[in-house]
Amino acid sequence: MLDGISTTYVKAIDDLALKVCVPGLICSIFMELGPWYFSGESAGIFTIYLFSLATAAVVIAVGFYAYIEISIRFFGGKNIAPFIGVAIMPLGFAGFFPDYFKPFDVPYTKVTGFAILAWSLLLVKNISQGTDA
Repeated sequence: MLDGISTTYVKAIDDLALKVCVPGLICSIFMELGPWYFSGESAGIFTIYLFSLATAAVVIAVGFYAYIEISIRFFGGKNIAPFIGVAIMPLGFAGFFPDYFKPFDVPYTKVTGFAILAWSLLLVKNISQGTDA
C-alpha cells in the first residue's frame, strides 16, 4: 500500500516539476532558514518570505551560472543536466521520504526534499524529451 502512495507522489511531482521548481526552492529556503532569520531579526512572516524570495533569486542565478560555466568549460557545452538530476535525486528521495532513511538522519525538511526531487526530475525529464535544460 505504501509503495503505491509513494509512486503516486513521485508521478505527481514529475508532472508538476516544471511548475514547482522555483516555488519549491522558495518554500525550502523559507522552511530551512526562516526560523533562523526569525530568531535573529524578530521579523514577521512577510519579511521572512521576502528574505526567502531574495535568497532564492540569488541561489537560482548562481546555480544557473555555475551550471553554464561547468557545462561549457568542462564538458564542451554538452547538456549535463541529466547527470546532475540523477546525482541529486537520491537526496530528494531521502528528504521527501525520511521514514525510509532513518539511519541516515536526514538534515533537512520534507519541503527541501520535495524541492530537490522536483528539480532532479525536471533535469532528467528534459533528456527523455530530447530538449536541453
